[in-house]
Amino acid sequence: MRWAEATEERALMIARNLREDDRQEVWLSHRATPTEAMLGSWGQSDLCRCIVTDDGEPVGMTGLNGNRIWMLGTDQLVATRRRRLQLCIEGRGWVEHCLEVAGMAIGNDVHAKNTASIRWLKHLGFSVARPRPLGDSAALFCEFWRAA
Repeated sequence: MRWAEATEERALMIARNLREDDRQEVWLSHRATPTEAMLGSWGQSDLCRCIVTDDGEPVGMTGLNGNRIWMLGTDQLVATRRRRLQLCIEGRGWVEHCLEVAGMAIGNDVHAKNTASIRWLKHLGFSVARPRPLGDSAALFCEFWRAA
């Protein structure tokens, strides 16, 4: 996997194949479809990068909007042990870069049932709060944050 330019075309490709955990999360938090979530996140970000496979297939996108960090992906993003390891290694550098750009603590909310993402966020050094209801759905979400 490697970093690539975040484009509308790539955002739409990811939206069409968004993993189920991400589909649920954007629907419960914002009542957004995968396409609405991807295009909104991509379009509103101050900083945005795409993650592609070695063959150039878009499998994830991540960005920073103010001090809100986000990431959405397909099942292919974490399909192999090698990709999961690479995501952990590259993720640390990305978070450090986002902290520099934001100049303040960064964070967001994660669906409390998305335990794999919560484990990954903790690995990247984020603090994760207890679940609390969020949005119209009142589904349980955990705020996460990290300071420099």
